[in-house]
Amino acid sequence: MPGHSYCSGALITPDTVLTCAHFFRGVDESKVRVRIDDTTYRLKSAAPIPGTDIALARLTERSSAPLLEIGAPPKIGASTLTVGFGGRAKTPQGKPGLYLGKLPFSASRSFATRIRPAGLVYASPPAIKGDSGGPVFAHGKVFAVQSLIMDPMNRNLRIATVSLLPASYR
Repeated sequence: MPGHSYCSGALITPDTVLTCAHFFRGVDESKVRVRIDDTTYRLKSAAPIPGTDIALARLTERSSAPLLEIGAPPKIGASTLTVGFGGRAKTPQGKPGLYLGKLPFSASRSFATRIRPAGLVYASPPAIKGDSGGPVFAHGKVFAVQSLIMDPMNRNLRIATVSLLPASYR
């Protein structure tokens, strides 16, 4: 719906969407809707993974859409693909990039969003607002969730901070 907040995500089980935790801060979960292909689902719950900017959003119904596979972070310099609905795109947009490496910690300017561990991805075209929560792929598997963009003085540097999936979720 125009004017409403949104984020991107990835279906990892028939009733679980991997997305960003910062989207749910101050949001009434009962009003959140999840759109997968042409079907809209209600949210059962959203559980952030502590210390990350990752949330597992549970749907009230199962989806029959294809599931995405989880994998480990790649080596530095590996090709990546960030996928999202940034800029209110009607279809998912892929942003090819390179994995720059891992950071022990990263945070938003206000420190409201904290990421442990974090990864850095250079992408062209860059990740933009609305891509948050979108899957970041390497070798065909999701290894992170898009979290933050580096945009000092409103200039997108094409470097994004991604929230790496904990080993226990792989």
